[in-house]
Amino acid sequence: MLKNYLTSAFRNFLRHKSFTLLNVISLSLGMAASLLIWQYVKYERSFDTFHSKAKDIYRIQYNGWQNGKLRFECAAAVPAVGPALKNNFPEVKQFTRLYPVSGVVSYETPNHDLISFLEQKMQITDPAVFEVFDFKLVNGNQQTALQGPDKAVISQRAAKKYFGEADPIGKTISWNGRRKFEVTGIFKDIPQNSHIKFDILFSYQTLNNQTKNASETAWGWYDFNTYVLLQPGTDVKLLQAKWDDYLLKTRGEEWQKYSRREEFILQPLLGIHLHANLLQESQPEERGDGDSVYALTIIALFILVIAWVNYINLATAKSFDRANEVGVRKVMGAEKGQLIKQFLAESFLVNFLAALLAVVIVRLAWPAFSSLSGRSIPIEYFLQKDFWILIASLLAAGALLSGSYPALVLSSFKPVTVLKGKVMRTSQGNILRKSLVVFQFVASVMLISGSIIVYQQLNFMKNQNLGVNINETIVLKGPGVTDSLYAQKIENFRAGILRIPGIKNMTASTNVPGDEIFWANGIKRLVGGPETAISGYTVGIDHDYVSSFNLKIVAGRSFDVQHQNERKKVILNRAMAEVLDFKDPKMAVGEKVIQSDTLEIVGVLENYHQMSLKETVAPLVFRYAPDFSNFYAIKIESKDYQRILASLEEPWKTYFPGNPMDYFFLDKFFNRQYESDRQFGQVFSIFTGLAIFIACLGLFGLASFMTIQRTKEIGIRKALGSTSANIILLLSKGFIQLVLVANLIAWPLAWWIMNSWLRSFPYRIDIHPVLFIVAGMGVVIIAFLSVGFQTFKAARVNPANTLKYE
Repeated sequence: MLKNYLTSAFRNFLRHKSFTLLNVISLSLGMAASLLIWQYVKYERSFDTFHSKAKDIYRIQYNGWQNGKLRFECAAAVPAVGPALKNNFPEVKQFTRLYPVSGVVSYETPNHDLISFLEQKMQITDPAVFEVFDFKLVNGNQQTALQGPDKAVISQRAAKKYFGEADPIGKTISWNGRRKFEVTGIFKDIPQNSHIKFDILFSYQTLNNQTKNASETAWGWYDFNTYVLLQPGTDVKLLQAKWDDYLLKTRGEEWQKYSRREEFILQPLLGIHLHANLLQESQPEERGDGDSVYALTIIALFILVIAWVNYINLATAKSFDRANEVGVRKVMGAEKGQLIKQFLAESFLVNFLAALLAVVIVRLAWPAFSSLSGRSIPIEYFLQKDFWILIASLLAAGALLSGSYPALVLSSFKPVTVLKGKVMRTSQGNILRKSLVVFQFVASVMLISGSIIVYQQLNFMKNQNLGVNINETIVLKGPGVTDSLYAQKIENFRAGILRIPGIKNMTASTNVPGDEIFWANGIKRLVGGPETAISGYTVGIDHDYVSSFNLKIVAGRSFDVQHQNERKKVILNRAMAEVLDFKDPKMAVGEKVIQSDTLEIVGVLENYHQMSLKETVAPLVFRYAPDFSNFYAIKIESKDYQRILASLEEPWKTYFPGNPMDYFFLDKFFNRQYESDRQFGQVFSIFTGLAIFIACLGLFGLASFMTIQRTKEIGIRKALGSTSANIILLLSKGFIQLVLVANLIAWPLAWWIMNSWLRSFPYRIDIHPVLFIVAGMGVVIIAFLSVGFQTFKAARVNPANTLKYE
């Protein structure tokens, strides 16, 4: 019986090659697009799942409140939190802290060659890091590797970089030329789908010794990413409530004294990558976006459903051509159930062929899609069992969903009526077909509108006036290895490079625009203002910083080498002046504030965007610190970047030997904050286009079939004097009306969804109604072209050819 079903199906496919090909292409594109998107979604959801105890690991989120207002939400907590949880709550099995550091790491070979690299991904951590996380040592003892001071554990990648094929265990590396560490272990390279990455771990006891145990007991130093491992089955909400009560009892008196409150929230490890958007994230440039993942999942479903709708529409429209076949089969004894099986078998075969083609498309498109999405999606996903289970599921679902209704329609024909040629088209069938077409184009209009709004918002953020000049700026990362003559060397370096043609000026600072500021402490007016200290972020700058970045001074002056005792002076931005209750920036100049010392305000800067427009302008404090510099921003006048970079190498080596020269272009560095949004926009737009293309394939096929069915009507109309334009308008009118109805449904839906998305941006565009009209007209034109091609061909046919046998 199955053989008969398959034989009949193949015969039907061969009789209607174009119909079959259209269905296979439409379904294969829909499946391929959905498979690609779902692999991306799978990858985004896979972050940190490689830890065997991931469901029981929580990060401590630190929220700071002052005078009843939430001042910040931070991914880094204070060092005392971990021990407090472990020692007071049996639900907490273990904890670990990671304190991020960077600098120049060096290894002196037996031949006295010095191998040095500027390392950005290093952490100081507790020995328990290997108990909490599954960072596996391939060499060394994980219980003892980080016990005691001056111990280091390195990744396989770092071992290869510094030691080649030699065994690193027992060898010594130095950090910034000042402290030496014994290598006691090697761990596997951190997987890409980890929210925290590092190549070198230093023992925590080293930091404890340096800070006289402040890194163990401090409640005000929040630079420590703290993780706790809970006992399996712990009620996290109950533990959080008990923890909050404990904090109120032990810390409440101090909070009340300074009108502040602190929250230390248990945040699930598995939610960090997609749903955490906090200060001091471990890998902010690789942070995921749960909303984007959700949006792409919806797009994948839209594309798949649009492809299935195409099959249903074409199959039901064509069902009347097969009415005689059904009638003969029923007269010959075929039962309704057998006919349903026959048509489901045809649906299965079409979906099977589409699935095979989809697998080929996915394999070919995988590298390009990975590049487009900005994620290194492992090709191994293609070989995993769940990938093939997903394909099988799509095949089964597609065969049933797209084949069931046409099978029921075809099998329901009465043989007597059919064989007399009296098959009538039911209004229910027409309504369903029209409804499905409307659904397809509702989805298309919504996707086009969404793509335009995403592009406009991204363009708005990238082109908005930042209040700071980041163009034509090369930034050198400051030297990690310095000595007592560093202050003089930096001035000599500055004087040396200013003689290079094309270099305008140089400024040294602890941060540059686009670099998250970690230097935070309280600031309070000496007289007046808020009663308690305000938490503020501080940038250390030199006398050229304000002029180099074209920052606007609204009151007072900038730092000046001609003035004495500038280290006792401070500059605020307007936001900080307002937080300190200065009604006018001019009122702040000459006033004094307390920030670890008593400082005089000498100037107020206009607000500028230190970070992207996804963040609000933060209150900032600027301190004079020319010899405490992480970055050298060099303003250039020449476009000959390679010559200038080559010219910088000699003075760099002269004044900062032992330091690799590392640089970046500031505009690209700043705009990297929009990279994930840009990639999302690209993916969104491409799959929007694919969804519209698939919808138009269905419309094209449907129009072709309808046109063929009305061939004689067209011939009669032309014989009676109708023009080709009239014929085209007649045949297109029904489809265009459906697309217009789709527009009316899609516009309010698209506005509501995209307006909700835009609310997450503090600086955003306004959605203009014209945008929806443009998107809607675009879909109308595309639909008209899809239908018009077929109707134009039909309208051009000589009526004598269509009516000669009548």
